[in-house]
Amino acid sequence: MPYKIDDIYHADWSIAAKGRWKAHARRNDDGWLIDDVSPVGDVPAFIQTLTKKAQNRTIWLGFDFPVGLCRAWYEKTGFKNFAAVLDWLENTDGHGFFDICDDRTHISPARPFYPARSGSKGTVKRHHLTEGLGVADFALLQRQCEKPSRHRGAAAIPFWTLGANQVGKAMLHGWRELVMPGRDRGFHLWPFDGNLATLSREPGVTLIETYPAEIYGWLEIHKMHLASGRFAKSRQDSRRDVLARLIPNLKKQGITLTPTVKAHIIKGIDTAQGKDDAFDALIGVIGLAMIAMGQRAENLPDTPLICDQEGWIMGLDMAEQAK
Repeated sequence: MPYKIDDIYHADWSIAAKGRWKAHARRNDDGWLIDDVSPVGDVPAFIQTLTKKAQNRTIWLGFDFPVGLCRAWYEKTGFKNFAAVLDWLENTDGHGFFDICDDRTHISPARPFYPARSGSKGTVKRHHLTEGLGVADFALLQRQCEKPSRHRGAAAIPFWTLGANQVGKAMLHGWRELVMPGRDRGFHLWPFDGNLATLSREPGVTLIETYPAEIYGWLEIHKMHLASGRFAKSRQDSRRDVLARLIPNLKKQGITLTPTVKAHIIKGIDTAQGKDDAFDALIGVIGLAMIAMGQRAENLPDTPLICDQEGWIMGLDMAEQAK
């Protein structure tokens, strides 16, 4: 179903300011016009901008870090829902929840992120995390939405903060700098505050978890026959070839780009312009525009585990996940 919203933002998030990029699309007579791809900049100023615009506009802000926690964590802590977790973090700063453990003896449900650094070879192990949290298997630390789908492999488990694909550090930064301050300003948090239809009825900001790698599948990016060979978002020539194939097709779907944005990205977005951070911000806003137009369903499972505790990735169809 189409949604009557006015603006869509998508932010590719990082603990480093240079890695935080956003894309913006606004509704027009023909669908959606992408008119900006740029650094997020000062986060409080960005939140203030959204707050002001939301006085008379309905806004979605997507981001690529997890919100919600796995079932096994709730079972160890006694929290009933994610709203209660955020209230606890707001009121107590989590008593160390945001501090990533640098020693296996510090791991506990109250401090579930590990390790702070890699250490010497062989000294940091996944079983340190499972033992510290009292769970039988590493896979139990995975939310349902983080399991692989037909469009991509498994998402990283947030509590394990080691490796190039780890998301826990950006997640903690995003909660502290965007989600919690936004919540204080009255921003809604999908799906914990309701489904898209409920949250999009009136002016305001709705925060939405996305996964650009999932959206690659909707756009069939990995199936594209590129002059540069198999798609690799870290390569500028690969991004360039994808965008050259993608932009004409987007127009048929009702998504267009301003000449300035098109000129900015058509070369694949170079190192000075944000590399794959800007690319994923762009892909994210495209995916949310597809949702807004009803070209991809919200696909939110209506269960307490998902809607109250774990959260979900926008547009992910559970039927497309590996069994």
